[in-house]
Amino acid sequence: MNNIYYSSEFAKKGFWFKNCQLALAGLMFLSFNQFNVNAQAPIKKEVDVVKPYEPVVSGAQKINELPKINDSIKIKPVFQYNVVPVMMNTDYQVLPIAAAKMNPSPAEPLLHSYMKLGLGNYSTPLAEVYINSLRSKEYAAGLFLRHQSSGGKVTLDNDKSVDAGYSATSAELFGKKFFESSYLYGDLGVSGNSVFDYGYNTSKKLLKDTVLEKGNIRQNYLLVAFNAGLRSSHSDTTRLSYHVGFGYNMFQDRFSHVENDFKLKADLNQQFGNKMFGVNSSLDFLKRNNKLDTTGSANSLIAVNPWVELSSSQYKLRLGVNVNLVKEDNSFSVRFYPSAEFMFEAVKEVLIPFVGLSGQTQQHSYRDIATENAFIRPDLLVKNSNTKLSLYGGFKGSLGARASYVIKADYSNVDNQYFFVNDTSLMLENQFKAVYSNVDIFNAHLEVNYDYNDRLSFGMKGNLYQYSAFTQEQYAWHKPSFDLALSSKYNLHNQLFFDFDVLATGKRHVKTFTPGQTSKDLSGWLDFNVGVEYRHTKILSAWLKLNNITATKSYSWNQYPNQRFNVMLGFTYSL
Repeated sequence: MNNIYYSSEFAKKGFWFKNCQLALAGLMFLSFNQFNVNAQAPIKKEVDVVKPYEPVVSGAQKINELPKINDSIKIKPVFQYNVVPVMMNTDYQVLPIAAAKMNPSPAEPLLHSYMKLGLGNYSTPLAEVYINSLRSKEYAAGLFLRHQSSGGKVTLDNDKSVDAGYSATSAELFGKKFFESSYLYGDLGVSGNSVFDYGYNTSKKLLKDTVLEKGNIRQNYLLVAFNAGLRSSHSDTTRLSYHVGFGYNMFQDRFSHVENDFKLKADLNQQFGNKMFGVNSSLDFLKRNNKLDTTGSANSLIAVNPWVELSSSQYKLRLGVNVNLVKEDNSFSVRFYPSAEFMFEAVKEVLIPFVGLSGQTQQHSYRDIATENAFIRPDLLVKNSNTKLSLYGGFKGSLGARASYVIKADYSNVDNQYFFVNDTSLMLENQFKAVYSNVDIFNAHLEVNYDYNDRLSFGMKGNLYQYSAFTQEQYAWHKPSFDLALSSKYNLHNQLFFDFDVLATGKRHVKTFTPGQTSKDLSGWLDFNVGVEYRHTKILSAWLKLNNITATKSYSWNQYPNQRFNVMLGFTYSL
């Protein structure tokens, strides 16, 4: 039994071995019999080779799919931890750092003096001299001298040339003394102007062959002016701010008509919380000699305007009353006018609407009238005007850092508004007198300033006028329907400086006394001016100015044509 027993694994191996032996014996037997059968046949020893053997490996088809494991169960690890705060004690000490020192930029040095000299056609010399003190924290002082004249002629409507020259000379000495929170100022000036009354009526047959002598049509004006005052300079609105001043003007013409003008002024204001209280007051006393005013009466005006202002970062409201005490032609009157203004920021710094209400008495001195129209009668006195009501409103603001604008409309109701007309009591009709009328005046004003960059800038200012509700006169004589001024400046590499101006004035009505004709129109005019300056150094430059380059014929006043194309050339020098 022991010889017969095998393990299953050993039995499998023995069985396989035995079968192999039997197969091998069978193969040997078959081979032996084969050789015996073919032993007598000849063996063919030739081999036919068709071509060399070329092994070929058949192409394999690759499986491009990658194994994927789709696990429907996703396990997110969850961490739990706790931070135990532990205070660490340090003994670090902070050392103080010295404050940084900013060295101020060196101030640009000032020059003591400036001189400008020039010469142009129409025999027009120009000279300006400016002398000033250097930079100081204690005072500032200076002297200014100027002269410009012309000996040219113009052609009247009858094709005759007449002397239309002028002369303007002035000298002014001024200064300031600075204190801790205020400064004292003063100035003394003298000026002399000369004109010729060359604009006579050329339509008169009697004046057809008229020759005007310069000595007979000359008018001279002399002004001596002095002003002094004390003004606060602190920026603290909770402290009292003040401005008190005194002024004196002496005005005289060639015929010894003299006017003395004394002025006093006092403005006070102080802030309490969000309210500011103030008062503006002035006294203007006009006294003329007997040649100018045979009545010997004085024209005086006292104005007192108390007000209160409420303001915040979004709005400002000022309310007050303007009280005028007027003495004129030996008569005395007290007038009350409203004084109010309100503005607010609709869009911060961009759109600021405003509206206001006011009124006042306008005092007209002989000096003011002669400055406006130098061809007036030598003994002309103009009555005071009374603006009973002035209502205005508009918008102002900025369009970015380089542009600003103002749009304003104003309606005024004025009594005794004066207008200039030719004095027909004179044979030449070459001087003007004043006529009066109550009138309503509407004025639309637009002003825009734009700095394109540091080298190029533009400016525009325009007014539109409309007069209505006349009580005595038909039109606003010699008042334009509009005026416009456009200007631009360009700096080329701080060496060439260009400026270009356009001035325009609308048509004006002129009162005439021709039978069958009560008025005529003076045409509007357009004036182009160009200037260029070549700055060789900071102290020396040359300049050229071209005025009215289109040579447009224009009239400032009826029968008074202006000089046409004007060119001036000169230089400036500083020390």
